[in-house]
Amino acid sequence: MSNPLDHIRIVLVEPKEPGNIGAVARAMKNTGLSHLYLVNPPDHTSGEARAMAHGSGDILYGATVVSSLPEALADVSLAVGTSHRKRREFDIVHPPQTATDKLLSLPTNHKGAIVFGREENGLTNNEIQLCQLISRIPSAVRYPSLNLSQATLIYGYELFRATHSETLYKPSELDLATHRELESMYDHIQTALDKLGFVSRHRPQTFIRSIRRIFSRIDMEHRDVATIHRVFRQVDRFIARHGLNPIPSPDKKTE
Repeated sequence: MSNPLDHIRIVLVEPKEPGNIGAVARAMKNTGLSHLYLVNPPDHTSGEARAMAHGSGDILYGATVVSSLPEALADVSLAVGTSHRKRREFDIVHPPQTATDKLLSLPTNHKGAIVFGREENGLTNNEIQLCQLISRIPSAVRYPSLNLSQATLIYGYELFRATHSETLYKPSELDLATHRELESMYDHIQTALDKLGFVSRHRPQTFIRSIRRIFSRIDMEHRDVATIHRVFRQVDRFIARHGLNPIPSPDKKTE
């Protein structure tokens, strides 16, 4: 039987300090996680990083380095974005246990990710919206401050505890869409709405976030994404057939 933790990766977005990367690798090693993805990191095999890794060199040297968050999540079916602060655009925030339970309920061979932001200011709103779930670690203080390795250890412990408890997680049988497929769907929706001259009372960027929030509340399968594409291909054909000239949105400046 495969280890469910083998399908879960830790993603660090633009970490600043090599030592923090090493400490994260150490936290991962102690909780059974082995896949580390780094987005635009400093030298993650430096002496400082190796010293902090302390016996976790295999994770450190085996880390996958990428240039963007979409690249790190391309083949992922469920990404959990972490944030220490409340964000107005994201009204449903899961504690670590709920978020990790959802990761462990992924269908067999589907990949999941826990995404951590920069040490100083975390993930941007644009990066958060690339994730299907948002999670925050509860704290006794109003403005919590956990370093990357501490946060990784908390999520890693929840995953380790769950996989070693008497409660067996039954993988979902859904054929979930990947991050790349979902982003293609969102791009298609956005393009079609732009062609129609769709006007929202909100800023266009805020409106598409609302669309993302709706779809992130359900488990989108490959066939669901294909259905949305079929609907908007009909919209594309309608526009092409009738030669519509979209009305400029008041949110966009005209030349």
